[in-house]
Amino acid sequence: MTKFQHRYKNAFAGKRIAFFAGAILAAATTPDRATAYGNGLAPGEPERRQSTPARKIELSFPSRPPTPAQRPIILAHAIVVRTSPAQGGVADANIGKVDVWYDAGIRDAFTALAVVSASGERVDKRDAAIDGADPAHVSVSVNPLTAGKYTVRYRALSADGHLVSGAWEFEVRP
Repeated sequence: MTKFQHRYKNAFAGKRIAFFAGAILAAATTPDRATAYGNGLAPGEPERRQSTPARKIELSFPSRPPTPAQRPIILAHAIVVRTSPAQGGVADANIGKVDVWYDAGIRDAFTALAVVSASGERVDKRDAAIDGADPAHVSVSVNPLTAGKYTVRYRALSADGHLVSGAWEFEVRP
């Protein structure tokens, strides 16, 4: 056995290294047999050789699954989860505003929400804005609407940088 193999064997003897996804690694220095003699050398070793202390790796695992607030943010395209008025729904003529909620916060850049009548006329007040209290909520004010079908077009920049867009319709009845 070479001196290197001997040192390697002694430095890691009795140590267990486990790998587990999500484990937290913490390294702490532990002395090996050579450093226990005070001069950093094992008996009979020449003075020119210095021993390097072995590194012990300790793993700690969570005792329970993380709560939703502790989970890492996974970047994905924003998805519409709710609208007001509802998709394909019926709304009152004096709704005041149109809202859309995404599954995650969106970026302010390129955010748009437009309400268009069946004749192609834009009927919103062009003031689409992200809610300061809920970054996944966007709304736009609308003037009183007449009876008919309306299309809401949305566009948003998701957290991962992808632009998402789409449309839904609702109806105002007399």
